[in-house]
Amino acid sequence: MLLFHKTLTPSPFSLGHRVHVLRLSLPLRSHAPLHETPSPTSQFAVQYLIESCGLPSDKAIRASRYISHIKFPEKPDDVVRYMRQAGITELHIRVAACRDPRFLCLHVEKCLKPRISELEEIGFSPSEISLLFSVCPTMFQSTKLKQKVQFWLGIFGSVEKLLCAFKEGNYLLGVNLDNAVIPNITFLQEQCGLSACQISQLVKSSPRRITSKPEVFKMYVKRAKELGISPPSNTFVYALIVVGGLNQSTVDARLCHLKSLGLSHEEVTLLITKCPNVLEKTEKNIGQKMEFLLKQAGCGKIDVIKNPSLLTFSLEKRLIPRSLVQKLLKSRGIPVANNAFASFMMLNEKRFLEKYVLPYQETVPGLHQTYIDACAGKTAAAE
Repeated sequence: MLLFHKTLTPSPFSLGHRVHVLRLSLPLRSHAPLHETPSPTSQFAVQYLIESCGLPSDKAIRASRYISHIKFPEKPDDVVRYMRQAGITELHIRVAACRDPRFLCLHVEKCLKPRISELEEIGFSPSEISLLFSVCPTMFQSTKLKQKVQFWLGIFGSVEKLLCAFKEGNYLLGVNLDNAVIPNITFLQEQCGLSACQISQLVKSSPRRITSKPEVFKMYVKRAKELGISPPSNTFVYALIVVGGLNQSTVDARLCHLKSLGLSHEEVTLLITKCPNVLEKTEKNIGQKMEFLLKQAGCGKIDVIKNPSLLTFSLEKRLIPRSLVQKLLKSRGIPVANNAFASFMMLNEKRFLEKYVLPYQETVPGLHQTYIDACAGKTAAAE
């Protein structure tokens, strides 16, 4: 079970924890054309955003359309003054003003002070609060902000990872947990047997999957199972991510294409169950790699089936350059050159250089540079 970061509320995997979606009472975004002449109030808003929030004029003009209704300058002054006192940096105030200047409408005593106090209670530092504010400023209106932050904190495991996830998609704070996330987590736990750790991995890798409508999410689960991948395996988590990003017709076309390359139905199933990420590659991409592996790298079908991740690596930046290194080492009779082709491909870049390139620079002069050139796509090196 995942632990919260300095929190006293229940685990996000507990069904007793209920959080409701925020409904902002702030104005909806304007769809007025940007070339319209601003009203006097809008002109004042533009000037305020430039002088008090540090926005460049073009962004201030865009942002002013969302706050031209508010009374200037008393209330915005109160908000900006308080945010500075609370430790929100000038940079984050500027970022927040660009992203959603409606935070200038928030009430200091009713919204901002309570929200910041609650975040401090669960262990957020001033710098972390500042960053969170810049990512989703108007969420500081919500009385459920603390509960939502705690929920996702239980998923991501640390404030740092949480803030990183919010920067990539602040919609996580606005999603309705009761209607989507909690039912999906419950389904994964009770019907699929996934652990809290596996669910966390799913959310971290593809947060939009877990926020899908339950009926859609169950369809993803069904499609993942149809690939021959059964829960609660770790591969099942990756299969969910893959099928959630592709429509069924695309998946079917890519499975058929693999069979057209000489693989039987059983071989395709085995390959996909080992590495569902292969389905994310286009037919052209897979075809080029299969041709290289079978005709130039000397691999057999069984080698590809046993090591399907070979089909997920870059042909130009990984497969060809490393194959060249192996050939050069073989030409000098160096024993490591007899290692399986897959062993050359599976290592990360640092480990590959340490094991297969750097130790043989004297034995094979120019080996390192040749490899660098091949990774850069220079034809002479890649041949």
